[in-house]
Amino acid sequence: MQSDIDLKEEMLRNMSINCSQGNDLLQSLNREPKRWYSKIYTVKPSSQHTGKNVEIYWFCYGIKCYYFILDQKTWIQCKQACQKFRLSLLKIDDDDELKFLQLQVLSDSYWIGLSYYKTKKEWSWIDNGQSELSLNLKKYNVKDGDCMFLSKIRLENAKCMNPYPCICQKRLDKFPD
Repeated sequence: MQSDIDLKEEMLRNMSINCSQGNDLLQSLNREPKRWYSKIYTVKPSSQHTGKNVEIYWFCYGIKCYYFILDQKTWIQCKQACQKFRLSLLKIDDDDELKFLQLQVLSDSYWIGLSYYKTKKEWSWIDNGQSELSLNLKKYNVKDGDCMFLSKIRLENAKCMNPYPCICQKRLDKFPD
């Protein structure tokens, strides 16, 4: 009986040591800033992507990679350009992501994956998914436009035919798809 108790106490001590080491590793990882990678390159035309070269700026941060297509396009052309690269127009998940992206954008405005669906009479993200972004969509007058763009200082709606660069995205857990 006593040896049984001694064995359980020793196992408990070993588990505590392992747990403590895991907690130390977790704390050190949390102290490290999120690492990110960026690059600017030109995508060459190919049999899959015909047409002119497209300049793209991209970086990965957290669980997403962001692709800034710098050519000016309409909203629907941005949606199609993202899809050609097996990406989707940007969906902003929360206020932190919005603030982070506003620090990354250049001096331009960029189409994102938020638009007004007249049949539903509501703003919807391109994937029809939820977002934790605290955005009062009722303040955006649909007469000013059915598509949303992101700039350094705000989100704003505009007519979908206006030309802007695009922000596409892909979650890291969706690669290499």
